[in-house]
Amino acid sequence: MSSSNLSTTSATPSTTPALGNTPPHLSYYCVYNPSLGQSEENTKDQILYYTAKKVVPADVKMKQIGLAQALVNFSSAFSPRQPAQNVHSQKNRLVFWQPEPGFWMHMCVELGVVRKQLKDNKGKEKLVTEYLDAQLSDRALEALLRLGYEQFKLLNGTMTSIMDGLPQRQGARTLMHHIEEFFSEWIWQWDLDRLDTMIFAAVYHGVPRFPLPRADYQRLHEIVSASPAQLDVISHTMIFDNDRMELVYRSPSLKMTDVRALRTWLSRHAQGHPSTKPKEKEEKKEFKMSGIKTFTKSFSHTHILNYFTPSKSTSTTATAPADEDTTNTLPSPSDIPTAPSSPNLNTATDMPQHGTYLSGRIQKTVVDLSGATQTRMESEVVRVYLDNVEGGLDEYFLVVYKHESNFVWVFLLPSYMEGTEDLLAGVNFYVDLEKHIVEHQVDKIKQCCTKELKEKR
Repeated sequence: MSSSNLSTTSATPSTTPALGNTPPHLSYYCVYNPSLGQSEENTKDQILYYTAKKVVPADVKMKQIGLAQALVNFSSAFSPRQPAQNVHSQKNRLVFWQPEPGFWMHMCVELGVVRKQLKDNKGKEKLVTEYLDAQLSDRALEALLRLGYEQFKLLNGTMTSIMDGLPQRQGARTLMHHIEEFFSEWIWQWDLDRLDTMIFAAVYHGVPRFPLPRADYQRLHEIVSASPAQLDVISHTMIFDNDRMELVYRSPSLKMTDVRALRTWLSRHAQGHPSTKPKEKEEKKEFKMSGIKTFTKSFSHTHILNYFTPSKSTSTTATAPADEDTTNTLPSPSDIPTAPSSPNLNTATDMPQHGTYLSGRIQKTVVDLSGATQTRMESEVVRVYLDNVEGGLDEYFLVVYKHESNFVWVFLLPSYMEGTEDLLAGVNFYVDLEKHIVEHQVDKIKQCCTKELKEKR
């Protein structure tokens, strides 16, 4: 660490920087693997991704990576089991994190600065610069790297799995493409001045819970468990309340770390869909699926993304899952009316009648040559990768459905099961899925919960 965070310089008009506060900002960020460039001739091959706020010569990049490796090797001698390291200097913060064996994520952050003009004992003006080291949390910076990797892994799988089975050079190029595709958009969206607030909400608080009475939770579990045979391909289900993206329900076998990763993606992408916005705003804005294009990948005819993964649940637990992340105390049960007659469902059309699909078979609004708008259905199937019990990865298709009750249903279908891809390319699956949700009057559960909350307030 630096011995001092203060410096003084003479106040000359030609060299005096602007007075006031300058927030912290990213200097550079990189991903590297030393094993990919072990000889002097190919040392540059170990850099899988590099981005900076300004153009950096190749030799400077290598010096930065070399310094990073030296610092990691030195600090590892004192804490060999610690995958994350950080180094403080007067002006910068260096952060290193090893998400997988051999792979390192490294960034340099320029500290926030306060510049003041002060007079010394002799009345001579001097510029005082204070570097705000204490205002940048090591833990928050490390968590930022973890969140980025968590989303990358969700969409692409592990870095190791991407390179597996390919010659080293080809595997490295493939991995570089995946990293570039994800991180080039994500990195420069950081607001380091609000870092603690962002990370506290995303990591320390975990996943916010919807205040659902136990009887209602059990009712939802019964609805999920009692799906008809044509929906048996669904392995995991989650439900969120769209207002605040609070978790309403999750399959007992789905880990909270996976729920958090999926919620992060859903918050970034699904809430950009017009159907998730207030109606008065929806009428004023054209249909836009923001952010999705960046992660587009080929799937059958018009499939899209690379995502998820868990294994099929066989649990029939009817209460909230009791893992270490779930500590909610549910209120007393409330009576839920049983479904008498089913709402009218129009199965003659492939358009959803009581909600909107945000992934899978979605509605697209297009403008034809005459200027008229038309709505049509298109396939946009998301793939995700999740850890399995054997320590590997499973690939899943992700289908997201927003019901008119404002509950967002998330379904995971294993891609490795025969026929899943064809099922998602058709219409019947989506019609049957909506029919199952509507027939059980999920909107009644939401209405009862909302009424209870208002009465308590």
